[in-house]
Amino acid sequence: MKKLFAIVATVASLFVVTNAFAADIEIKDAWAKASKGMVRNGAAFFDIVNHGGADRVVAARSDISKRTELHTHIMENNVMKMREVQGGVEVPMHGTVHFKPGGYHVMFIGLNEALEEGQKIDIVLEFEKAGEVPVTIDVLNTMSMGPKGGAGMGHGSGHGSGHGEGKMKMKSN
Repeated sequence: MKKLFAIVATVASLFVVTNAFAADIEIKDAWAKASKGMVRNGAAFFDIVNHGGADRVVAARSDISKRTELHTHIMENNVMKMREVQGGVEVPMHGTVHFKPGGYHVMFIGLNEALEEGQKIDIVLEFEKAGEVPVTIDVLNTMSMGPKGGAGMGHGSGHGSGHGEGKMKMKSN
């Protein structure tokens, strides 16, 4: 009986630790741009604020598209390209990581339907330590630069939608 109690206590303590880590992760200002017509892809942006120990976001899931991936931009042969992040994104202890146009973002590949202004999108971010963190994303108008009107390189309305604002060429995979 003592052995069973010890096993149950150990399993329960692991659950409490996992929830404590999840409580340390805060997702702020989650947004995406509405689609201009039916485009194949879209992107979501937000800030990850870590109030605890170092962690890593390793995946994202959503049912709004065929695939949902963590992406970033890389410069290759003087052309900015978007690529899937391999191995996840470090979230430093007591730090913040910005998922924003021109940087890290969640990519929706093969949207099931156009993103409509005012719509709310539900995704799940998966962290190494914090586990699964649900996020609700607000879809803003097609001209939006984020909930705070932030500047940055525009992501357009998704890959393959003719983006490439300014003088920088954009090319997807």
